[in-house]
Amino acid sequence: MIDFPFTPIADHPLFRADEIRRALFYAPGYVVAVPAENADAFERHLVSDEPPQWAAISELRRHAIQAEKSWHDLLSRPFTPVCLTLYLNNECNLLCRYCYAMPSSRHAPRLRPEVVAAAADTVARNCLEQNRPFTVVFHGGGEPALDQPFAEHILDTVESVARRYGLSLLRYIATNGTMSEQKAAWLAERFDMVGLSCDGPADIQNSQRPRLGGGDTAKAVERTARIIHAAGKTLHVRVTVTRDSAARQPEIADYICAHLRPAEIHVEPVYRVGRGEQDETALRDAEGFTRAFLEARAIARRWGVPWLNSGSRPGEIHGPYCHVMRDVLQLVPGEIATTCLKTTDRAQADAGGYTIGGSDGHGGFTIYAERIAAIRSSLAATPDSCQSCFNRYHCVRACPEYCPVTDNNQRLGSFRCQVHQLLANALIRETATSLPVGGNGIAGAPVRLS
Repeated sequence: MIDFPFTPIADHPLFRADEIRRALFYAPGYVVAVPAENADAFERHLVSDEPPQWAAISELRRHAIQAEKSWHDLLSRPFTPVCLTLYLNNECNLLCRYCYAMPSSRHAPRLRPEVVAAAADTVARNCLEQNRPFTVVFHGGGEPALDQPFAEHILDTVESVARRYGLSLLRYIATNGTMSEQKAAWLAERFDMVGLSCDGPADIQNSQRPRLGGGDTAKAVERTARIIHAAGKTLHVRVTVTRDSAARQPEIADYICAHLRPAEIHVEPVYRVGRGEQDETALRDAEGFTRAFLEARAIARRWGVPWLNSGSRPGEIHGPYCHVMRDVLQLVPGEIATTCLKTTDRAQADAGGYTIGGSDGHGGFTIYAERIAAIRSSLAATPDSCQSCFNRYHCVRACPEYCPVTDNNQRLGSFRCQVHQLLANALIRETATSLPVGGNGIAGAPVRLS
């Protein structure tokens, strides 16, 4: 799958890949290129207890030790959320082919404002103690802007809590952008950042993300993007890639950069959950997806726009998408908080064992510390299949297709596993190729993300 693969060389996360004229040594987030004739001596010094002969050895050791410490900290530090993510309702005006949430076309249960206020109070206290701004995210198993008066009331509620604590508030909304001009103007006025879902040019967008009951969405999305720009707000775009659109990623990148002009583009292969389990949307060719992804990234770079994937982020120590590792408090209808992004109501959260907090019935909000500890304990065990992987500290594993809380057994060789390895490998080698050659031919640098 990967020419000249990385293999472990020590108990710490240190890896080596031998190319024709050089060897690459890697610790999480840092790569060193060494001429082939010096590679064995470099490795001996790297894994020994002796003072390092080359400065690059100190950097590799430092990054390896820091990765292990950061991973331990992720799993052991207190859960003190500083971001409140709200799944307002499970309703939507689109019928996306691959939706993981499968929202209702009719009125569904909604968050209760008093529960939002109680949870916001919990987050605000943490932000105050940590001297951090309060972040609120309107997201969900449906379209959060579908009921504008309700969304406005919830936003007013959170703003009131932030003001009471004297905190600045960063407001983010993830939206499908298929709405009237009036609603888009309201959204652009009330939120600081907008995440807009768009899968590409009109034929892709209209096919993969049609209106509920039929109808195109591309023109509405373009109009919403223009309104957001006119308001001077930050725009990000989320692209979901299916089997039908995988090879067209370069075209998608050019279209989005030219017509939507985002600050960033986040690209994810379709999740094989919900409607995404259907064969016509699922991807299986990891190498083909990755080639097209890298071609698209080169095009986006020419526009000055990062083309990113969240599943593997070399340079950042992270694990699965679990909110207990990310200091995020996610509320879903049913007066509870869940650790899982794909749960959209209380029944799903309770059934999966993902419930980590809830209303105490007296105007407060309780965090379930024992449940959080149990979830983190499940995440702490690295699957055997991941132990020797150079990317294990930068990968979401199989999340959210397979839950590492209930089934911590990475599907080694699965499509998503291969993609994460291929993309990380490409970033590492790209960084190594750009290294300046020193007097002894040994040079290192942090791995860049895009």
